[in-house]
Amino acid sequence: MSSGHKAGLVASTDFAKAEKKIRKRQREELERNNLGAEKGETVYRDVSGKKRIVAPAQDELQRKREEEEKELQQTEANKGAYQKKLEEQRLRELEAAAGMTLARGIEDEQMEQRRMAVIREGDPMAMLAWKKQQEEQQTSQNLSSNATHVPRKPVYKGPPPKPNRYGIRPGYRWDGTDRGNGFEDQVLEALH
Repeated sequence: MSSGHKAGLVASTDFAKAEKKIRKRQREELERNNLGAEKGETVYRDVSGKKRIVAPAQDELQRKREEEEKELQQTEANKGAYQKKLEEQRLRELEAAAGMTLARGIEDEQMEQRRMAVIREGDPMAMLAWKKQQEEQQTSQNLSSNATHVPRKPVYKGPPPKPNRYGIRPGYRWDGTDRGNGFEDQVLEALH
């Protein structure tokens, strides 16, 4: 048989002896094959198959660098155009700030604009400043080429519907026919 045992009916003692011989032969063969395994070192090869001489510590450092690089690329790939634009703007501000002096005063126009743009609680002109910011954002969005148009939900444009308790407007596909049983009218009469 393929296991090394005799085929057919075999006594248990004969089977046990044959089993011991087979196991012993397998162990000896395994020891012969693994003779130099404990002494051997890992062989590193490059893409072409040539042996590479690399210290394990250097290999680990290189692997860490590659992982960090992949993570950095992934974070860059996950950023949208707006986030990239904000980051570039922040970097430009930092570069400009590197050339500035530490003592800045009222004559620093950028600092003054930033201070004036902040909307504070209790400010009587806060609503005006907020509207001004909204208008500036809207004009900058309209001017930018990659601004997308946000679609609005369609609205019913037919004859005015009958009032209801909750002030819910009809759907845009409503044909203007009241299919109710009159209950809503009775409730509204009772309320008014």
